[in-house]
Amino acid sequence: MKQVSGIIELWRRLILVAALIIGAGMFFYVTPAVITVTAVDWQKEQADELKSMSGYVTSEEKRLSKLPLSEYIDEKTEGKVIALDAGKWATVFQQIQTASGGEYSKSSYGNRVSEEDKDIYWKSESKVPVFFKPSELTYSQWGLSPYDEQHTYVSVNTGGNTAYFVLKYENYQTSITAMYKPYRVAPEWMYHPFRIIGIGVIVAGLLIYILLPRRKRNPEDIAYGTGSLVASDIVALIILLTFYSLPFLINGGTMQAITGMWQITLIMWGMSFFGLALFYYSAWYASFRIEITPEAFYLITFKGVTECPFSDMVSADMVSLRNPKWFRKLFLVLSMISLVGGRNSVQPAGSAILAATAAYGGLEISFANKKPIYIWFTDQRGAIIVPNFQRVPDAIRAAGIRINEEFREIEGFSMFM
Repeated sequence: MKQVSGIIELWRRLILVAALIIGAGMFFYVTPAVITVTAVDWQKEQADELKSMSGYVTSEEKRLSKLPLSEYIDEKTEGKVIALDAGKWATVFQQIQTASGGEYSKSSYGNRVSEEDKDIYWKSESKVPVFFKPSELTYSQWGLSPYDEQHTYVSVNTGGNTAYFVLKYENYQTSITAMYKPYRVAPEWMYHPFRIIGIGVIVAGLLIYILLPRRKRNPEDIAYGTGSLVASDIVALIILLTFYSLPFLINGGTMQAITGMWQITLIMWGMSFFGLALFYYSAWYASFRIEITPEAFYLITFKGVTECPFSDMVSADMVSLRNPKWFRKLFLVLSMISLVGGRNSVQPAGSAILAATAAYGGLEISFANKKPIYIWFTDQRGAIIVPNFQRVPDAIRAAGIRINEEFREIEGFSMFM
């Protein structure tokens, strides 16, 4: 008669958790490196030697401004300019020059410019960088080393005119670029190449969570209501995403969370375990139901069937469960750190409030030959969350076992049984 049920509730949450972890990782993933190519107008560069916001111009700047242009270029490039094959690269660098000069719509590389440079309310007076993936350019042949902030100069001669460009290598794996280079990052599709896919993975996980069929409930079922279980899943989602994603935000990317300040990552991911555990026990509660016979009642979940004979019961007590004090204080401290750090503190503050105020009412049943079992039947406000639960204490009393009606407070986690 007793059948294990509700395994789909575990799969529902496992799929959602996998989608959140994979999707968030893809959402925050930053491309390992980029190369910027910027056209150089040496005449303007030389003229700017005499420009100064303070009005003071050094003797060196005056000397450079008076040099012949060819000598000025030699000094600035240290004589290291790589002349490219015009037949192979002329068309490419003409398009780069057009985009770097701000004529984005006229260049096939107009979509490779930083979003900040395309701001309609601000136009750069200087040439802007055009972004490429390292695999798209034979940069090593041009003397560019694959290390952060390394640069080299190249030139292309077309139609008797020589165009100059500076190439810079930006290694996002070894520097916290999201924190130290917030301006003129690569366009979104290149800087976060998997962001759209990551959003799709998360949305797919949420849809599967919602659309997977649920066990049909009967009016007489003794089982947790769907509303309280969804609320528990929302809390688990907040905890998981908050502590799982914070290292990505702090370090500036998915891989950077491991190669950068990994100590913070380790601590935060350790905290995200509470979200994972809450999802697991939410699945347990979702599959939970009680069946009563004259001899015993049975706790049925996806893990199996637990028989509770009335003849083995010693006592029954009403208990109130609150999170441990250290756990409540920890969430309060994390919320304060988030507030002081200037970041959005809505999620950490919400988690702190939930951790501090949660108090669940339950029934503790002690047995002569095994550990007590706990059945939590109220939410933190004292509302009954297990319809028809009154049948359980009624059956215990009918078996001649007295129930202590005065609530005794204990500390622990509401997700643990």
